[in-house]
Amino acid sequence: MAVMTYNQAKQALARGKIPAFLVLHGEDRFRARELIKDLRSYLEARNNSEIEYLEWDEEAGEADIFESLEILPLGAAERMVVVNNPDIAAVKSYLKVSNPRLVAVFLLEKKLKKKEMIDVEYGWVVECMPLKGRNLVRWMQEEAAAGGKELPTAAAEYLRFTCGDNSALLSHEIEKASLYLGGKQRKITVDVFKKVGSRTAGRTLFELVDAVAERRRNAAFEVLQELLAQGKPPVLLVSMVSRHFIQMLEAFWLLKEGLPPRELAGVMGVHPFVAKKLMKQVRYYNLSELEKILEELLELDLSLKMGKGSPELLIASFLGSA
Repeated sequence: MAVMTYNQAKQALARGKIPAFLVLHGEDRFRARELIKDLRSYLEARNNSEIEYLEWDEEAGEADIFESLEILPLGAAERMVVVNNPDIAAVKSYLKVSNPRLVAVFLLEKKLKKKEMIDVEYGWVVECMPLKGRNLVRWMQEEAAAGGKELPTAAAEYLRFTCGDNSALLSHEIEKASLYLGGKQRKITVDVFKKVGSRTAGRTLFELVDAVAERRRNAAFEVLQELLAQGKPPVLLVSMVSRHFIQMLEAFWLLKEGLPPRELAGVMGVHPFVAKKLMKQVRYYNLSELEKILEELLELDLSLKMGKGSPELLIASFLGSA
């Protein structure tokens, strides 16, 4: 397996080189997701958009993953499978699969140690480590240039000072500034960042869950976009929302059956703060609404894992109806 830098992998994909296996490791989930997007785009171009896409979250069983790797795709010329944060021992087993119509990506959250490095003939190992210093500034300027804008070094350093070195958040702020300027100005200055109000911290999964549960749709859309920009797996976002609605359904029934509110935390085995929040949020729903939303979340989860459309549009469609 070829060990590549991130830029080497980007350049190889641009030349039409597509690996059978891609192991991404390191803490920069945003840039890892960008590479996965590039790989999918080049694969779709090679197949005239006729590919079968599957994505597995961390709770997927090894048997199901093996089946998706081994069975030939139906109809589509090739299948792309993305496995989120699998066990390293499992990855070594998956890499033994021989399927001429498969492209598999294994997305590991942490950097591989030397003794953990994996060897296989037809694939790449790419480290996605957070950028620092001049390399980060250069990348920010490339992000701006990709949107037709110019980012002076002084403005880039200002943005780093206000937002930190999180590539997802930096990319989001550069995009926001570009949209603000439109076609009237090419250069993104410090004043532009001040006007659009650069964020100082990234959003969290819990903010998305609470916004959805409390039917704050505009807030949910905003948090969703930022979490996807951070490189959070779409299946993980849906999984977290689903778990919360299952908890809400459980709380709904317990309270309806007469459980004293003060006992909810103990019976459900959750923190009192969480129990208090659940009691507040179930007031927004009746039983049929909770059951309907859980059915929609199951359908959404299946659609994401089978690649039945843009993850952002699929989740946004759910948010619009929840």
